[in-house]
Amino acid sequence: MKVIKRDGTCVAFEVTRIMSAVNKVFEATEGTSRYEASSRIGTLVEAETVGLEQMSVEEIQDLVILFLNKTGYRQAAEAYTEYREARDRERMKRGELYKISSDVIGVKDLDLLRENANLNGESFSGKMSRIGSEYAKWMATGFMLPKPLNEAVKNGYVYVHDLDQYALGTTNCIFIPFDRLLENGFNTGNGSVRPPQSIMTAMALVAIIFQSQQNSQFGGVSGNKIDWDLAPYVGKSFRKHFRKGLSYFNEGELNQGKEISDLEMHIDNHSLEENYPRTYMFAYEETVNETKQAAESLIHNLNTMSSRAGGQIPFTSLNYGMCTSTEGRLVSHSLLDATMRGLGRGETPIFPQHIFQCKNGINQVEGDPNYDLFLKAVECSSRRLYPNFVNVDASFNLPYYRPEDPDTIIATMGCRTRTISDRFGRNRLSGKGNLSFNTINLVRLGIEHGVVMDQREEPDLTGFFESLERYMKVAVEGLIHRYEIQAKQPAKASDFMMREGVWEGGEKLAPDDAVAELIKHGSLALGFIGLAECLKALTGQHHGEDEMVRKMALDIVGRMRAYCDAMSEQYDLNITLFATPAEGLSGKFTKLDRTTFGSIPGVTDREYYTNSFHIPVYFPAAAFQKIQWEAPFHKLCNAGAISYVELDGNARQNTAAFRNIVQFALKQDIGYFSVNHPLDRCPVCDYEGIIGASCPECGVEEDKVLFHRLRRVTGYLTGNYTERFNSAKQAEVKDRVKHR
Repeated sequence: MKVIKRDGTCVAFEVTRIMSAVNKVFEATEGTSRYEASSRIGTLVEAETVGLEQMSVEEIQDLVILFLNKTGYRQAAEAYTEYREARDRERMKRGELYKISSDVIGVKDLDLLRENANLNGESFSGKMSRIGSEYAKWMATGFMLPKPLNEAVKNGYVYVHDLDQYALGTTNCIFIPFDRLLENGFNTGNGSVRPPQSIMTAMALVAIIFQSQQNSQFGGVSGNKIDWDLAPYVGKSFRKHFRKGLSYFNEGELNQGKEISDLEMHIDNHSLEENYPRTYMFAYEETVNETKQAAESLIHNLNTMSSRAGGQIPFTSLNYGMCTSTEGRLVSHSLLDATMRGLGRGETPIFPQHIFQCKNGINQVEGDPNYDLFLKAVECSSRRLYPNFVNVDASFNLPYYRPEDPDTIIATMGCRTRTISDRFGRNRLSGKGNLSFNTINLVRLGIEHGVVMDQREEPDLTGFFESLERYMKVAVEGLIHRYEIQAKQPAKASDFMMREGVWEGGEKLAPDDAVAELIKHGSLALGFIGLAECLKALTGQHHGEDEMVRKMALDIVGRMRAYCDAMSEQYDLNITLFATPAEGLSGKFTKLDRTTFGSIPGVTDREYYTNSFHIPVYFPAAAFQKIQWEAPFHKLCNAGAISYVELDGNARQNTAAFRNIVQFALKQDIGYFSVNHPLDRCPVCDYEGIIGASCPECGVEEDKVLFHRLRRVTGYLTGNYTERFNSAKQAEVKDRVKHR
């Protein structure tokens, strides 16, 4: 008979091993050897194995304990059980699962707890979440990932994002159809919610929908046209207040017997304003006040409520700026005003991420109906670091836009995700999202084939592109493998998302139906990081230093996009190219490459690699120049990209310059843009602006208080970089130069 050991290997059964182990138990409990009793126990166990082909070690040990008890040696049985349990504990301590937990509980490496700057990793819930996450990663790498992908991950060529969700088949992010959920009502799983009858209730339900959806996925949640979605509820509030005003002011005496219909009772009906002036003004003012209060409540809710077992604030984004109705404009004005006012003590809200949709003829020049909103968005961004700005007129966004359908207005997640194009014809946003993404480490390929290694005079571009294609193939095949797991999931696995039709069509599925036909409209993204360091390794210069190197950079990213397009045809899925947001990934590849290749100046000598195709943060350049250099990459990255510039000084003191920079970026065909600037806060006097070693308002010094220094990472504003950012991102923030 064969014995199956704990590591899965098989050895021949030897009864003498049992006899020896039992005799040691007798020596420990009675102080003497009991060879006869030990032999008897061994014989009884051996008799149970007759005719069997195999038995596990655990089953044999169970038999030993059974026969020790049956033959009256209860003390020895207890000692053997204790010995067995102690050995099991020691064995587990040497195993990977124990290490996972002890590393988190012991907190030896704070970066382990700071992978996500939106989560307090050092809290109880943060550590609990991290233990589960690390176990899920171990499970995925040990038993789930395709072998080529697993090897590429271990060797630092590819990174699988949200690896802890791989085995579960969870999807990434989504644009939520708030219009439909609010119009029809919804069920959170704990009870149904009626359609709102006022803007106050509607905005409260937006927060609840965000929270409910965040628990069904692992990425961001976004409203792609929140001004359009909420405008009807501004109208409902106006009608409610107008009816109340009629009873207050008795202005209906001249119109006895005439009923005012809901169609007549709207803010832009001038006859109402003329015939019922006091009632109209009352209703208008009450509606404006209610909308502003509702917006403030929404901003506060999205910064205080938690999801995912209480460990995180939902990753929320709101896109707006294109609705020109009085009701929609009031929503946009109110969201911007509430953001500028800040939270309870005036703090900058971390969420939602605001994104202003820019369109010529709508909000870009004086005379456009929403130009005042664009100016307010610029002012808000100069004070609070956002909104960011998404370009409806970009050459790769405008073809999808249909004026009669606001769902075709380009929108994004705060992190930069873009999913509007769909090979299956659903070229609109709400009800779909990104499914997952894998990132290529361009730097390692650049080192292996560039002039910095082996003292080559010229880069081995043939070898570089062959390697790039090999690892793109590995990464894309990994996405397909993951998609197949996602597509087989039953609708009930993400009940709110599917039952309520957040993924479009989910409400038509039975609980056990697979979700494949729905999620095929989402995107699978191939990402990349470190183009600048890759070029430095290949040629000795990055794309901010040389025009020919910039052309090479565009060639590299262009080939990646072409590969994604070809794979979309091959697999008949939306496979897209992503300019990876590198918050948690920022330092991982760098550590691996420095271990392998050593510290290479301009390549591996910092703690981080440069985000996607960006010009390095430490390279001095004028703001307009950086924008021009990065702009051509946006068209290539159809899964999303962002560019930013870093300003010096207090941006709120020069909003005209701020506006000029934004509009220049839009004219360069940049798809998504933001402006970074220092935003510090004194916790003593609540002063906000630029703070050096002491507060310019109250004079308190930094060694006596912790100034809050808000900085943006990847497109999401993630707060005080000294508290939540990992060491790589802290180093990146410190290295940032100001763009003139």
